[in-house]
Amino acid sequence: MAGMAISLTAVQQWLRNVPLRDQITDEVLSGRKKMCLAITEAFAGSDVAGLRTTATKTPDGKHYIINGTKTEKGFSVILVPRGEGVETKLIKTSYSTAAGTAYIQFENVKVPVENLLGEEHKGFIVIMSNFNHERFMMACGTIRMAMTVVEECMKWCNQRIVFGKKLIEQPVMRQK
Repeated sequence: MAGMAISLTAVQQWLRNVPLRDQITDEVLSGRKKMCLAITEAFAGSDVAGLRTTATKTPDGKHYIINGTKTEKGFSVILVPRGEGVETKLIKTSYSTAAGTAYIQFENVKVPVENLLGEEHKGFIVIMSNFNHERFMMACGTIRMAMTVVEECMKWCNQRIVFGKKLIEQPVMRQK
């Protein structure tokens, strides 16, 4: 769900090709397709400004040819469908296997220019604006879990009997 929430919001906000945006939204929300926002690279980590993957326009200006492991200075954000030239391999991380962290290799992937999110060479704005809601979602999730912990502790303190009284009635617990 996190991958979808992070990547689909970028498509919703920045993809100008409305029919493609609607199609992607329908496919992802219906569960027919999955998507991710591929930012970090093997050589740059999460240094968005240091990405090396290239997207070069074809001579006719109708497509980008993408090569690398994810984008150059003055980079652009492009919606790349899985297909010929796109290879993915799951990466085992200490975080979570459910996150689906993967290594993505692009080799001469041809993508229509209509798949550009935002403006060419202004992808930094797309990524940074997307980080705003990502951080907000993470904060909301963390706060919700903290509230759940407090709620469960309160339930336990009202149910547990210690020395003939509810735990919540014990002086040390009342202090807390």
